[in-house]
Amino acid sequence: MKDAMIKPQLLYIDIGEQSITEWIYKHKYILHSELVRYCESLILNKFEIIEAIIVCNSVDNVVFMVAERDVDYTLNKAMEYFLEIEEYEQCSRIRDLLILITNNSKLTENNGRKLEKTNSQN
Repeated sequence: MKDAMIKPQLLYIDIGEQSITEWIYKHKYILHSELVRYCESLILNKFEIIEAIIVCNSVDNVVFMVAERDVDYTLNKAMEYFLEIEEYEQCSRIRDLLILITNNSKLTENNGRKLEKTNSQN
């Protein structure tokens, strides 16, 4: 019997007395990178929703979730950010994930990077 897929653990970030808004603004790289990682898990394991990150201080908290219905939006926002900072490896990873969800494609074993259509092309 195949084991059930286990959702990735929630990433808990306690920022102490810092402003959550300022911390999020200063740490976009970490947040976008982690959200892409959670999106990948959601897509490959066919989850509907994943609680990904919680950023909290002594007063409040913010929870970032990725959902199947909005995964393309999350990936596109991450793509915008990584293009802006010229982080092209991340852009390539995001592109591959977007292809998976928009064109019903799958990754092949060819270095884990080549994409192969599951439907025949004309």
